[in-house]
Amino acid sequence: MIVYVTPHLTDAQIVVGRLQHEGIPAFVDHMAGRGAFGITIGTWGEVRVLVHPNDYEVALDILEPDIDALPEGDEDDDNIIYYDDWKKEDDE
Repeated sequence: MIVYVTPHLTDAQIVVGRLQHEGIPAFVDHMAGRGAFGITIGTWGEVRVLVHPNDYEVALDILEPDIDALPEGDEDDDNIIYYDDWKKEDDE
């Protein structure tokens, strides 16, 4: 079953590595000739990560962690220092 779709082969390989690290057999699937033609849109451009149907739900849980499981305060960006703000502090 398809658990992840991307136009980038590298992204798919990273996802496969993550799933395999968790013990879930996964592999990359893409249309033959994709690279030769340089097509990166539509069905020809899709790179899919596939897992066995028995592992589908566990794979989704790994790839899409529950936002409620995050510690309080991790969903906001109050502690992020943006480049413009950082640059202003250095100039002062």
